[in-house]
Amino acid sequence: MSMNEFDSLLNEWEDGPPPHFSSALIEESPDDFSGEELDFAREIGKLFNLNDEEIPPYFAQTLLEAEDSRLLPPAENFEQKTYVRVFQRLQLHRQLFPRARPTFRSVVSALPMQRPMIALVAACLFVMLFTMFATGTSFAKGWNILWSGAHSGVIQVNHYPGTGATSTTHITKKGRTANAQPTPTLNLADTQQLLHFSMYWPGFVPDNYALSTMYLHQGTGHIWADGPILELDYRNTNASSPIHGTGNIVICEFKPEGNVFQVVQLGAAHLIQIDNTGQATAIYVDGQWKPMNRFSHDWVYGERSELIYERDGVIFWIVGDQRDGINSGVLRQIAASLTVFNVNRAARMGGRMQTVLQSPDDNTWVFADDVVYSDNSDGPLNRTNSVGIVGNGGEGSQPPQLKGSVHSH
Repeated sequence: MSMNEFDSLLNEWEDGPPPHFSSALIEESPDDFSGEELDFAREIGKLFNLNDEEIPPYFAQTLLEAEDSRLLPPAENFEQKTYVRVFQRLQLHRQLFPRARPTFRSVVSALPMQRPMIALVAACLFVMLFTMFATGTSFAKGWNILWSGAHSGVIQVNHYPGTGATSTTHITKKGRTANAQPTPTLNLADTQQLLHFSMYWPGFVPDNYALSTMYLHQGTGHIWADGPILELDYRNTNASSPIHGTGNIVICEFKPEGNVFQVVQLGAAHLIQIDNTGQATAIYVDGQWKPMNRFSHDWVYGERSELIYERDGVIFWIVGDQRDGINSGVLRQIAASLTVFNVNRAARMGGRMQTVLQSPDDNTWVFADDVVYSDNSDGPLNRTNSVGIVGNGGEGSQPPQLKGSVHSH
């Protein structure tokens, strides 16, 4: 049956469809048919009587070829595939991503807005702002700070801190004199009672090094130390081996008063790991400040080696001489071997370890020319700070200036 025949039938049925088309097809239609689908069903019912097997042309072929890929509905990415094939065939460049840059509002809208995420973002912003304010002074002065623990580290500067007109403290030489009184001594038990921390002892020192002297520095004006400072001096006892440097290893132990930093030459210090787990961190310093004349100091590399280390609130300054082979590896082994010292057990052993000298102010101390910056507020480096020379300079020398009041010893 052609379309012309369909049209002629419709013209014949202008007064109404045959009786068998009245309502049977409509009643058998699904409940979810829309109005347009019902109209289409009525129109088909006017043309074909399916009950009498009067079916449209190619109706059976359409049902039998329902699995033909040409009759299947297009896939979801059909348009995108067609788009790509056309551009490839025409050899045209296509833009895979939009040119529009994301705005802050679009990024915020794309983020999940749960309360934990909002709290995390707010906390990160707070930490960033706090860090900017806390380190603002350091960046302004061009400082480079390395931390070896919660309260210790180094401040690296381009040159030796200069003198300032605001400095009012006058440093005088307080070394030993020819008529000095004998140095008072203490035993280990009394020394431990004076210290504000548990005494530590190294389990390793290089061969040919033995304990020479123990000192207790107290009442010497080291305001950056909370209580006395313990010093262990080891001496190279091998007479057959030539000593090219000082021949000494010095371990200095003290509890800090706030934050304590040594001021060193920029590039002379770097971080090293003490243990294999990567948890303990120390700072190795190559060289030291040395006075060139009455008014100037220069940083001298290749001689003194130092390790700055902090454990359980105690700061350790371990010093050797590179010319004697005491390098960063040796100092790291010494620091890793430090353990709390059993004073009672050592008291029963007797010997040289029973004697601790109370050290007077002495400009021959190994840390005499070191520059220390302290922050007694136990907070960021922009509060009540002080800086001073650890030992004693010559008559009329001036202290270095970083910030705050100056203290000398």
